[in-house]
Amino acid sequence: MITGKTRIFFMLADPIHHVRTPEVLNPLFRARGIDAVMVPVHYAPADFPAAWQAMKRMRNLGGMVVSVPLKEQVAELADRVGDEAMELGAANTVRREEDGTMVAENFDGRGFLQGLLNGGADARGREALLLGAGGAGRAIAFGLARSGVASLRVHDPDVARAQSLADRIVASYPQLRATAGSNDLEGIDLLVNASPCGLHPETDPAPVDLSRLRPDILVADIIMKPRETPLLRAAQAKGCQIRYGAPMLDSQLELMLQFFGY
Repeated sequence: MITGKTRIFFMLADPIHHVRTPEVLNPLFRARGIDAVMVPVHYAPADFPAAWQAMKRMRNLGGMVVSVPLKEQVAELADRVGDEAMELGAANTVRREEDGTMVAENFDGRGFLQGLLNGGADARGREALLLGAGGAGRAIAFGLARSGVASLRVHDPDVARAQSLADRIVASYPQLRATAGSNDLEGIDLLVNASPCGLHPETDPAPVDLSRLRPDILVADIIMKPRETPLLRAAQAKGCQIRYGAPMLDSQLELMLQFFGY
């Protein structure tokens, strides 16, 4: 039952239809007797700064979970930014304090490693190709570096953004071979899709040449809806190990709830 005492949380994204967080967080609120509800809210990036100012003044707003492409804007707009969000320049969780202070942090990297790669153990020693250098991609790149991948190649349609991420990884992990480059699958045995390719299966281009997938490549896709993206379907048909996106969020839920004060 939603009442005047219910704490409101937003799930923010553009587009919004693919988000899964309200589906899993609302039942968790109910199961734990927490008087709160999460609602999906759709803001385009151009409208987001004005919306942010309104949300700061929304007194029954407890916070937000943020998806693409708003994570970088959140890190810029927040009043306080946690260490991981600061390192990445992107945030995926925001807590609104009673005085309207917005506190942002990023749990993408930890959630990805715990949910999809066995805490990072399944990445150790692998030659990795990361597709996407946006907010989630940056978090995953630093997580892969911490996990001890042998090398990391970052691919993004925005070549400068991919190069910037590779440079940041090298600066923090000088022992790691991190480069920006193509999406060719030659020489890699870990493929991570952190790009939006696959959100619209009927129209999105394939993020890599699917015919070049090999059974020795571990393929992880962080997209949650649809659960089975064209990339994962093709990888499974080629005999690859595959990892679905949903456990990335599931692994973040406890971290988010603690951050929100529950």
